[in-house]
Amino acid sequence: MKVITSSEAKRLDEATIMKGISEETLMEQAAFAVADVAETFYPFSILSIVGKGNNGGDGIAAARILKNRGYNVEILIIGDPSEGSKGFKKQLEIAEKYEIKIYKYGEEHVDYLYYDLIIDGLIGLGLKGTIEGEMKEVIEKINNSSAKIISIDIPSGIDSDSGEIKGVAVKADQTVTFGALKFGHLLHPGKEYCGQIKIAPLSFDNLFMESLNRDLIEEKMVKKLLPRRPEDSHKYTFGTVLILAGSSKYPGAPILCAIGAQRSGAGLVRLITPGDSSEILSLEPSIIYRSLNKDYFEEKDISTVRSDIEKANVILLGPGMTEKALDFVIKIVENYMDSKLILLDAEAIQILREKSKLNKNCIITPHVGELQKIYKNLKNDILSLEELAKRINTNVVFKSSTTIITNGEKTYFNVEGNTSLAKGGSGDLLSGVIASFMAQGLNPLDAAILGTYIVYKTARDLSIEHTSYYVTPILIANNLYKTFSEIKNR
Repeated sequence: MKVITSSEAKRLDEATIMKGISEETLMEQAAFAVADVAETFYPFSILSIVGKGNNGGDGIAAARILKNRGYNVEILIIGDPSEGSKGFKKQLEIAEKYEIKIYKYGEEHVDYLYYDLIIDGLIGLGLKGTIEGEMKEVIEKINNSSAKIISIDIPSGIDSDSGEIKGVAVKADQTVTFGALKFGHLLHPGKEYCGQIKIAPLSFDNLFMESLNRDLIEEKMVKKLLPRRPEDSHKYTFGTVLILAGSSKYPGAPILCAIGAQRSGAGLVRLITPGDSSEILSLEPSIIYRSLNKDYFEEKDISTVRSDIEKANVILLGPGMTEKALDFVIKIVENYMDSKLILLDAEAIQILREKSKLNKNCIITPHVGELQKIYKNLKNDILSLEELAKRINTNVVFKSSTTIITNGEKTYFNVEGNTSLAKGGSGDLLSGVIASFMAQGLNPLDAAILGTYIVYKTARDLSIEHTSYYVTPILIANNLYKTFSEIKNR
């Protein structure tokens, strides 16, 4: 499923029209999709509230279709109809011929409580600036009504490229969008306003659509990435993960990394910590563990772990480290990023203060706090993250309520996460799982797609059974097998 910007949506319309599908045809198809969803609410009385753009044209056309199907439908127009778009004016002209009752805001009283379904055709993707004046009043009245609400394309008041609420926004029960998802459907806080999202394909130009480079992570994509496990194999077939992590202050983080790597299929997992994380052996004795018996890694420790580095396919650095270990991390990255796959998490990401570029053998897995320590002016949006990935020449997993995975050229969205993951240690477990898939032969970007899906889906499923209050990283690790089995057997 593609995810597109508002400008790409406009270009998609234009590319389709260039192929001979008229704007009127697309509007009619969109309206039929909205009308079909409206009928699922079994409404008694419907009010279609529309602005004067093409989103409003969709809303008028949907009202006319529903009227023709026998429903009690009325239209409320916000703004001056004479200033409307060509599509809006055409649909208004048709609606008048179908003798639909049409109100103009401010001229006649409309009792919002009379309707049990409201269609929001106010703004859609064409939002500019902050909602105020009449539009603000109308949106507040919609939200205060007792009606179910369907929004066309995106709830009015949401910036479709950022998910930002521009003053006030319609809180929809369902959103009917066209062709592809938009950023604002997936990013908070806008995501919370969309309700259930229905995607109507319309007659869009699929060649243009396929040329776009952002996708929602879905199970069919993940199933293709799951590493094969041939019968004629041995532990080295599935790679070696070396985890250099922890400190005397944070002994737990590397344990979760190691369990994540082992429970997701790595052939060998080696864990080396400065402090004592020996509890790992009681949890998973198959992990090869040793401690350097000190508080934190130092640059000189590279000679001690060199033979382990040489044997590894993937090096995982960072979880549970402190800033005192950064020289150690910097040297490992400088010496081995051309010959090894490297995952940097937590404190290890801070090496980017000193180092301007990595390479495509590397992947960083920050949450917003970790990234803003380095790039204080980095905006929390997709385009900024893509630009960052290009600039530092590496793969980025930006962990959030909607996790964004990008190498600057391709971007993927994982929406499987929930609040059960908002707990210490979840990111450490995830890093171990991603590193494991890298060791099993996936490139860092694909490993991140698969790893985030497996961990997040497991957490979501466990939350249904145990609630998100109760689910912990170790519980997720112990249940990863269920998600593997589900994906493999479908």
